[in-house]
Amino acid sequence: MTFIKIKQRLELWVTRAWYDGAVWLWLLWPLSALVRAVVYVRRKRFLAYPPADSETPVVVVGGITVGGTGKTPVIIALVDALTRRGLNVAVVSRGYGGTVIDPPEAVSAQTSADAVGDEPRLIALRCDCPVIVGRNRAAAVRYAERFGPDVILSDDGMQHYGMARAFEILVLDAARGLGNKHLLPMGPLREPATRLESVDWLLERNGEKAEHAFHYDISVLRHHQSGERITTLKAQEYWRESKAIAALTALGQPDQFFNSLELLGLTSVNCAFPDHYTLTKEDLDAITADIIIITEKDAVKIPSLTDERLWVLVIDAVIPDSLVATLLTRFQSAREDACSEL
Repeated sequence: MTFIKIKQRLELWVTRAWYDGAVWLWLLWPLSALVRAVVYVRRKRFLAYPPADSETPVVVVGGITVGGTGKTPVIIALVDALTRRGLNVAVVSRGYGGTVIDPPEAVSAQTSADAVGDEPRLIALRCDCPVIVGRNRAAAVRYAERFGPDVILSDDGMQHYGMARAFEILVLDAARGLGNKHLLPMGPLREPATRLESVDWLLERNGEKAEHAFHYDISVLRHHQSGERITTLKAQEYWRESKAIAALTALGQPDQFFNSLELLGLTSVNCAFPDHYTLTKEDLDAITADIIIITEKDAVKIPSLTDERLWVLVIDAVIPDSLVATLLTRFQSAREDACSEL
């Protein structure tokens, strides 16, 4: 068994334990207690001695749970919504999985996902705005300000207390919730559940309250090699009866992707890899299916990998108008105040 498969099975086992309430996790309580103490001290220090505000307001789109909750699609939707309403937007990201550490670097058309990470690369491809990557988020914000944005969105960074923020959006998956509500490693939380009370906006995927819920619009598939686009309805018509379909992904929550395909009526053989893993030619060659469907996050890491069977599921987050209106009210008034002082 390869290291990747061992890691994958271990991650799956631990994640299931977190959300199923496994009793053996209490053996990890001493470590979680230590994490809680560190988190408490960092939070208190941030509240007592907050970092200096940046010239541009920063909106953090993050979470307190391990694994994917849909932050990147939400970032893309926010950039689109704010840009269409006249604001200049920039995005900063840690660039997890990439090699860029310091100093911060702007993502360009030539930048590879290996260098900056899959999520920043995807945001840069989908959005017409500056995307800055760097381990030091405060430095990345200063770099982003060179482009003259009205607002800066931080892709994750909820726990990066060296970065000032004007607004916090906490993203959750309503179906998964907070698991056993314990901190790492006993549970999936990076901060206590009480952190939900201090954020400016709670945004839940498929949540019950409309003004705090978002969902995915999944209606298009794109051929990875040619760029041809077809609707998911056409895909059902073309493939459901005559084609064997495989779904491959390296997401933090692969079941979201697999369930989406099932809801679309596309029955597939599913294969999950560890989060941020890069698919290889050998991975694809091992698949005998007629059609292979991957996510956009997987696709940006393999731009030159050719396989006629590869299709990419395009996902758009639909966010509440009330959130966009709140951000517009807050930051447009701040921009007007700044202009009046000139």
